[in-house]
Amino acid sequence: SSWVRVEGKISPDAVQQPGFELLWTIRVEAEATRAPAVTPPVLLDLVIGYRWFRALEFVAGRLDHVLAIDSDLGGIEWERRLTAPATSSRAPACAASVPLNLARPTSAALPPVVVGYGGGRMGVPARGAVGTAGEGAVTLTPAAAHGGNAAPAPPGPPAPPAVLKPAAQRSSLRPFPIVYALSSTGMLHTLNVVNGADAEPPLAFLPPHAIARGLIVVDDIAYVATGRGCGAAPDGVWALDLDSRQVATWHSAGAIAGSVGPAIGPDGTLYVATTHGELVTLAPRTLKAKNVSRSGGVPFASSPVLFEHRGRMLVAASTRDGRIHVLDSRDLADVTGAVISASGLAGGTLASWVAPDGTRWLLAAAAGPVLTDAGFALRGGAVTHGAIVAWRVVEQNGAPALEPGWVSRDMIAPLGPVVIRGVVFAVASGAARPTERQRPNTAPAERSSPAILYALDGATGRELWSSGITLTAGVRGGLSGGGSEVYVGADDGTLYAFGFPMEH
Repeated sequence: SSWVRVEGKISPDAVQQPGFELLWTIRVEAEATRAPAVTPPVLLDLVIGYRWFRALEFVAGRLDHVLAIDSDLGGIEWERRLTAPATSSRAPACAASVPLNLARPTSAALPPVVVGYGGGRMGVPARGAVGTAGEGAVTLTPAAAHGGNAAPAPPGPPAPPAVLKPAAQRSSLRPFPIVYALSSTGMLHTLNVVNGADAEPPLAFLPPHAIARGLIVVDDIAYVATGRGCGAAPDGVWALDLDSRQVATWHSAGAIAGSVGPAIGPDGTLYVATTHGELVTLAPRTLKAKNVSRSGGVPFASSPVLFEHRGRMLVAASTRDGRIHVLDSRDLADVTGAVISASGLAGGTLASWVAPDGTRWLLAAAAGPVLTDAGFALRGGAVTHGAIVAWRVVEQNGAPALEPGWVSRDMIAPLGPVVIRGVVFAVASGAARPTERQRPNTAPAERSSPAILYALDGATGRELWSSGITLTAGVRGGLSGGGSEVYVGADDGTLYAFGFPMEH
């Protein structure tokens, strides 16, 4: 849902006070590319290693480059190339622009709705990375001695996979947290977050050089969406059972809409929107189609988002005609819709969150001039380039409905927003984005200006803060953030961290 629900320093009051600023930058890649040069970081807090507690983030650059960065200090913890240089040199030219996918393990269960800005930490419990007494840290000894995992191996062609223990045994016996990386060769790597070594042998997942996005690992099943343009993978969704190593595939009649692939419900069901105008539900693990809703031939533009409203699980997705479709997840019946923009909505993802007063909000990025119905609170006058648009999810005559909320200030090609404790962070990307069918190595039609990061009040859309001229390039990779920091990866390979300074 792009809603971060952890404790931290970010709040509407704190962000507009002096102190929220640029903390550090790291140049991940040395040259600009025609695809996002830095992926939005995957965050992992409270990692206990041989150097005590760490707050780490993991980003990917070009050519299967993975980096672990200390979130507090802004230093590189480790980096690794998942593909050997000889293998990369034989890849097609388009492979250089195919971004690597990163993910951490998660669960399909819905996190509880936290009303207010307080509450406990919503992350997973911290686990130590201390080895058996007398053997030193696990980073210095073979991992196989601590739970049956393979010994760390240098980058290169993977060895034949060993027989893996059942999923429950693997997770309970592994003495360190892990992160997953899907390389351009189609191999899924399980990496030790402490040093980047292979915690388990890589598993074959996709055809080489596939355009993949939205990697997510739920209850030891890895899912990802693929599209045409490089490699042999068709439009569709793939599932890899990490226990049996079996791969299932669902082929789509059109491209997978949105930037984050399928959404997953609390029962494991997948929800996929396509540019063929279909929203399809797929069974977990097998990816067998269960139900389908059609938009009347209008292509979907966003990935679906799921949220709970008054005991009902709803799924929402936008279409290119500027309409938000809200459906009941049980039968995919369209329960409401709202048209807000003559030019349509940005083809990314929607966001949903619950305000401290209990109001459920639904947010979208508009890709061009916004022509709103009466009832929206406009911020900053006319919207000519794009904006963030917000609705309240309400109940009318016993059915969910969208009530106009607010439209933000004008932004140049905004990406999908992220909500952190009542603050909506949105980035004006400063660039025209390629369409779903455009090849990844095709440059955008224009580059208007460097990107700008904005912080908005989630209840009113009022601008609280902006990065001004801090960013020096456009942004296409999206945002990531935690309770106290927000991260932006620019197209020139620079990763920016914004937050509150702290003593070290």
